[in-house]
Amino acid sequence: MPQQGLPPGNLTPHFTLHEFTASDTAAMRGINNTPTPAALAQLEQTAELMELVRAKCGANPVLISSGYRCPALNSAVGGASNSAHLYGCGADFTVPAFGSVLDVCHAIEPHLAEWGVDQLIYENAAWVHIGRAIPPSTTARHQCLTINSGGTYNGIVASVQPAEESATGGRHDRDQADDDVRPGRCRQGSGHEPEGV
Repeated sequence: MPQQGLPPGNLTPHFTLHEFTASDTAAMRGINNTPTPAALAQLEQTAELMELVRAKCGANPVLISSGYRCPALNSAVGGASNSAHLYGCGADFTVPAFGSVLDVCHAIEPHLAEWGVDQLIYENAAWVHIGRAIPPSTTARHQCLTINSGGTYNGIVASVQPAEESATGGRHDRDQADDDVRPGRCRQGSGHEPEGV
């Protein structure tokens, strides 16, 4: 259940369910991206994690570009078959008022174990993916990765940026195999922003 005393629709003081379920792809294709009760319970925990991210980033608005994805939506966007997004355990986001995507990754990285983060991914120099362990597992891997057009790399690797970082943090629905990377397989709220951000 969401925290008591919150406005309707809020999972936490700064994050709404809508922020975690909004999807341009779902809207265009008529996909109902309503979370299951189990996914909703996970989204509440993911929103709590995002409150920690928001606080660490100077209490600046966090713009979620991709949160929960039902199986039809995950398939439509080409998401990984075991994506944390399917379970309500993942979010892709930016914090433009705090700094670049790389700045956000560097701010979060020291807290992976403390916050129980399974994966922190610097994706395409355009957004941050953060994921919690997918049920029934409760064991977080505390994994940091960089994914870009050149491949997947262990750690937050700034020197392999393929393009300029996005200053706007525009909505996307695809997370290039964010949750399908395992050690040994690697090559080396919010501001309650307008809908559709």
